[in-house]
Amino acid sequence: MADLEEEFAFFARATEARSAEHRQIINIAVENKWWSVTGSLLRMELDSLIRVNYLRTHPHDRSQILSACVAGLGFGIPRHDGVGVRRIRDTVMVPSGGWERRVYDFGNRFVHLTEAHNHTERDPFMALPEDERKVIVEYLDHYHRGKSGVAILSVDSAFGDVALYAPHVLEKIADNTRYSLEEVGREITRKRY
Repeated sequence: MADLEEEFAFFARATEARSAEHRQIINIAVENKWWSVTGSLLRMELDSLIRVNYLRTHPHDRSQILSACVAGLGFGIPRHDGVGVRRIRDTVMVPSGGWERRVYDFGNRFVHLTEAHNHTERDPFMALPEDERKVIVEYLDHYHRGKSGVAILSVDSAFGDVALYAPHVLEKIADNTRYSLEEVGREITRKRY
């Protein structure tokens, strides 16, 4: 597949399929209190968003990155020697500060084996510094307050109460990903004609 539009369409379909799976399973994970799965799903959905946003903000690298992705080489730019790709690290793609960084950092605690997996013995939300909990509560309150099934949070809320927001957070991330995919698609189409 050498055509940029075809490669982007392939990438977009893969991204949308992944989001659809996440949307289907997140409520089941929350209902069963599978907190490790819930945190991992949020982190994976954010993974899609940061990659799509990288493509959106780095139009000069788009073609190479999409070719590498479609070829199964990962999200990166082919090396000059033709062997593999120079992967673009998450730390480069995740904006510093803001909600993306918080979801990324907290979600990583569930993607990687950490103390957060022992959430029955130690509440992972309460393990965060109070100022970090305050910022998270403010974000959740600002974007998701009043949505069905979620309690109003405080810095002293239990992780189980915070986790009830996960389906709403995932939906917001997925919507942002879809919007960014559409933006990139429009740019690719516009440049071609």
